[in-house]
Amino acid sequence: MKEIIAANLLRYRKSLGLSQEQLAEQASVTRQSINNYENAKTLPDSKILSALARALGITLDDLLRSQGEGLPNFRFRAHVSFDKNAQFAAQVLRMLQTYNALEQAVGLPTYTPESTPCHQVEGNEKRIQTIAALFRHRLGLGDAPIANLFQSVEEIGLKVLRSSVPIKGFFGLSACSDIEGAFVLVNTHNITIERQLFTLAHEIGHLIFHRVEYQDTLIEEGTKEEEKAREKVADYFASHLLVPQAEFERMYTLTQDIVKLKRHFRVSYLVILNRLAEMKIIDFAKEKAKICAIYKKRHNGASLQNSMELPPALAVEEYPENERYEYLIWQCLKMGKISEMKAAELLNLTVEKLRVRRQENEVYAVA
Repeated sequence: MKEIIAANLLRYRKSLGLSQEQLAEQASVTRQSINNYENAKTLPDSKILSALARALGITLDDLLRSQGEGLPNFRFRAHVSFDKNAQFAAQVLRMLQTYNALEQAVGLPTYTPESTPCHQVEGNEKRIQTIAALFRHRLGLGDAPIANLFQSVEEIGLKVLRSSVPIKGFFGLSACSDIEGAFVLVNTHNITIERQLFTLAHEIGHLIFHRVEYQDTLIEEGTKEEEKAREKVADYFASHLLVPQAEFERMYTLTQDIVKLKRHFRVSYLVILNRLAEMKIIDFAKEKAKICAIYKKRHNGASLQNSMELPPALAVEEYPENERYEYLIWQCLKMGKISEMKAAELLNLTVEKLRVRRQENEVYAVA
């Protein structure tokens, strides 16, 4: 156990960029104590362990868990952020562990997309489009725009969590278990709804095409070129899942207005530009530059950043977060599987507010 705690202390401390002196000060111990703990010379008592966990922004379980120890049956799609932020990797494991435990307690069916390997777009365009169409069929959709992809995939049992993760360049990740279903985490931190929807579709693409490369641990593998090719496949799938080719061609005969097209399909203007460039109708860079120039002129010199959406953007209130997850919490509370205190913690509410919400739910429930 000393060796496990030593390795975790060192890893989590370095992840935060803290010196031994800084961690010691935050945990109210001496620097020599930290040095002894990290070299497995002494074992901190339970009170000090709790103080260390708080200072490192993790739980006591994270501090006691062997490195590389994940969840039984689950494999993850690696992401570079895991190597740089050990706290983030621990947070992801906790999220999935909680979601999975709630799901099992309620007995709600899970979902895992069928796996069909594909490692490059070139030469596989029609195949990827067909698989996107089949997935839309699985959701009970035709070629019409998807009103809310979050709700649609949650209805078939896909575990989706949207959470604010302040890591630059991180949009989402996925994990999968053939027994306990698939999981997608979508980052909401300063990210538009359009980009969140695309991230969800993108990760579903990885679950379908790259599941053989998912790993037991949260460590990045593979070359940059291989990863670029996989990302391109997931992007291509996401684009055609959100915007079916036949419907896009039909709509384009009716209007060539980028704003009207993006509003119709409920996607980013960048998705529309990419599709038109893919069809050799426009030059992506030139068209984007033109749009940015128009935006700047109309908005008193303000620039249209890559992180922004061309107005009108999708409204956040139309896409409530984590509905399936919250349903599971309320069901577990109703069934006596979790306490009010635990439910309040998971819903980020006080116990008092939880009780008010619970009464409201009972009043408006259909008998």
